Amino acid sequence: MSREDQARQLGELPIGRLLVKFSFPAVLGMLVNATYGIVDSIFVAYVFGRDGLAAVALTVPIMMISLSIGMMIGIGTNTLISIRIGQNRIDEAERLLGTALCLFLVSAVVMTTLGLIYIEPLLRFFGADETTLPLAKAFLRVIICGTIFMQVAFGVNSFLRGEGRVHIAMVTLIISAIVNAVFSAFFLFVLKTGIYGPACATVIAQATSSIWIAWYYLSGRSLLRWRLQYIRLDLSRVRLICLMGLAPCLMNLANSVLLALANNQINKYGTGTWSGVDGLAVMRICQSLFLLLFTVVLGISQGAQPIIGYNTGAQRYDRVAKTLLITLVGVFGLCLVYTSIIQLFPHAIIYPFMINNPELAPLGEHACRIFMMMFPGVGLVVIISNYFQATGRGVTSLVITLTRQVVILIPLYYFLPQYWGLDGIWYATPFSDGFAVLLCLVLLGFEYKRLTQRIAQQCLNAP
Repeated sequence: MSREDQARQLGELPIGRLLVKFSFPAVLGMLVNATYGIVDSIFVAYVFGRDGLAAVALTVPIMMISLSIGMMIGIGTNTLISIRIGQNRIDEAERLLGTALCLFLVSAVVMTTLGLIYIEPLLRFFGADETTLPLAKAFLRVIICGTIFMQVAFGVNSFLRGEGRVHIAMVTLIISAIVNAVFSAFFLFVLKTGIYGPACATVIAQATSSIWIAWYYLSGRSLLRWRLQYIRLDLSRVRLICLMGLAPCLMNLANSVLLALANNQINKYGTGTWSGVDGLAVMRICQSLFLLLFTVVLGISQGAQPIIGYNTGAQRYDRVAKTLLITLVGVFGLCLVYTSIIQLFPHAIIYPFMINNPELAPLGEHACRIFMMMFPGVGLVVIISNYFQATGRGVTSLVITLTRQVVILIPLYYFLPQYWGLDGIWYATPFSDGFAVLLCLVLLGFEYKRLTQRIAQQCLNAP
């Protein structure tokens, strides 16, 4: 398929067909990719019990810091690439791609160096104590050494979706997830490497994904090309990339800070029947359940992103509005079904984490029911925030993110545990999600009115 044909399908094919075409591979790939953390958590829980599960939970916010930089570069570049392709500015899209590749390399070197130097203070800041620190430190040191692969595997893969190569993006994620699962089991159960095993498996999987992506681009089969003369830090493009990707970056940084606060509050209020280590282990289970469907929602939003971005650049506002509406309805229904299953059958859902930790089951079931009760609203927030991101309005997306993650959730993490103990930690998330839904619905109302006016104006001006 020629470049023109690849771009033309975004503006001509029926929206429903495009969403299936773009979202299904993204969803499948993201869902399989979610097994990274889930498989590691289940294996670690089986071998090391609740201490290992708590240790892995402590490394998540630090890994999210690295991922947030990769998301800023990857999603920011992807948004701009989709718009430039819609404007038929292929050369400018390739220049953005080259700038992003250089940014990945520079940021990875900086973060790897700082991470290895400050690994212990970071873990203590995020809630590690003498019980969990050795396991967490051993796991995280390996992950930090693979920072460059994490950023390339996530960031460059998003470029494939931006140019419409969703099937290649899906295959990349599936290959990576399979490699991770196989090597994680091999290291833990055959070589008996201890906590290093799942970490090494993760890095190997991400390296495999990075090599596959590099081969694809260098083979000349991609819509965009890696051109050596474009791989440099062009400050004007760096500014644009960072601005477009600032919202998801800050969202993940805020998530990292929130997890640090939650971990420390769990350690503080985890007394009596349930200790802090118990609470940290259960928090990891809640995060895994959240991640399982959140990646599906993210995959759908990423499938919609090139459709929205292209048609925004091409000023096809009727197609933009239809894409947004179909995506919102589909995601809300999917999240509602998932949340209902968790509310009705929590024991069956968390059982894989409890094989060697059955004493945690009552706390796990109780916490997961509370933690996930507003998940249908989370789906709406993700789609609406991504819509503003895809249409080049990163500031609006940023407002949504910071309101939920900083303005509302941080105070709730401080105050609710003072009255409800560990329950305050679990209830903070659905309370903040509910407020974010209200904000997004208000913004969506204004946006839908704006789109309707533009569509009506175009109809009046049509020959």
